[in-house]
Amino acid sequence: MADDAMAMETVVKEDAMEVVSKDPISFTYVYIPCDDTKSMEERTMNTTKDKVLGCLLDVFRPHFAAAGKLETPEQRQALKDQIQQQMTKSGQPGQNPATQAITDEQLEMMCDSQTVDIVPLIPAVAAGKFISVTCYVDDRGSAKQLPHNRRATALVSASGGSVAVLGDAFVARALDNEAEDMVRYDFKLSEFDPDSPWLKEAWRVKDVIERTRDGVSHVDATADAAAEAPDVSVDGDSLPFVPQIEPPMPLHERAAAAEHIKGLGNTHFKAGSLPQCVSLYKKALRYLDIHPPVPGEQGKATRLACLNNAAASYLKLNLPKKVVQYADNALKLESKNVKALFRKGSALRALSKYEEAVDTLQIAAAADPSDAGIKAELARADKELKKFRYGW
Repeated sequence: MADDAMAMETVVKEDAMEVVSKDPISFTYVYIPCDDTKSMEERTMNTTKDKVLGCLLDVFRPHFAAAGKLETPEQRQALKDQIQQQMTKSGQPGQNPATQAITDEQLEMMCDSQTVDIVPLIPAVAAGKFISVTCYVDDRGSAKQLPHNRRATALVSASGGSVAVLGDAFVARALDNEAEDMVRYDFKLSEFDPDSPWLKEAWRVKDVIERTRDGVSHVDATADAAAEAPDVSVDGDSLPFVPQIEPPMPLHERAAAAEHIKGLGNTHFKAGSLPQCVSLYKKALRYLDIHPPVPGEQGKATRLACLNNAAASYLKLNLPKKVVQYADNALKLESKNVKALFRKGSALRALSKYEEAVDTLQIAAAADPSDAGIKAELARADKELKKFRYGW
């Protein structure tokens, strides 16, 4: 009797779970056509809980397939090259590339299939409480030679990404911690607002991930990122978090805005308000770098100043790996920039990378022989290198 009762209870529970899984759900997502003359659309998905995982892909695959097939020999070869490159990149070290070659039969199957590429705007990670925002694009966009999607590319860039989107795109939000069933949430057209909270969250999560890659614990990385709150209130700064996405803010206005924000950052640096000034320098860089980036000498000068000033701020905050990151970006713009070389050398010395520090500071000293600060830092680095090598 007890076994029968337990069996009945199990059946009832399984039936109840089945009923729950069939419950209807509804959520909104956004369609971004690559054709600028067409309006973006807020669409509604009506489905059931048991289909929540694949419901969007079931809609997106035929949409992307309708955008065209790989019919010409040039398109098929482009796809083959693309897949071969991906396979080589993901192959095991030492593996013979010949064993990874794509056969003509496999290529035909791939050309006739349609897949969807996922571009994470906010990845489903613990730093963001597993709430993701995802852009879905045509995985065959490059091989099909689809047109550039300006608005989708700008949105990816505004969230901290660097993917150029080809063809139509869709954006959706979900909770996906892999331990429980996925939950879909609304993503609306109103969230293209340049001050939208999710954009700030995207940059915060990116910051936490970068810090943990540098060896900082998740707890400390989260606290450090919060200390540099991207939405910190600053007197005189009424500009949104990123430049307006649609319609796009004119480039000359973005350049002027970045210069204004940089000036506010300098004021806070002089006052010793380091988290605030770092936040402002980063904001100025967003106004310069979000797609399409501000071109020309004015953009370069402001960009270089913000990178150098952020490096100086991180040096005072005792975050040498961040100093190296920003100084390296400055050196990509101007390879012999003395400030960037000096700050990078100082950071390398703090990281106990004495030989690299000496090499970097020697380049800085050669570029500006009269700078006493560089000479003193080079002498310290050289002394520590000799102590490290010879014990004296």
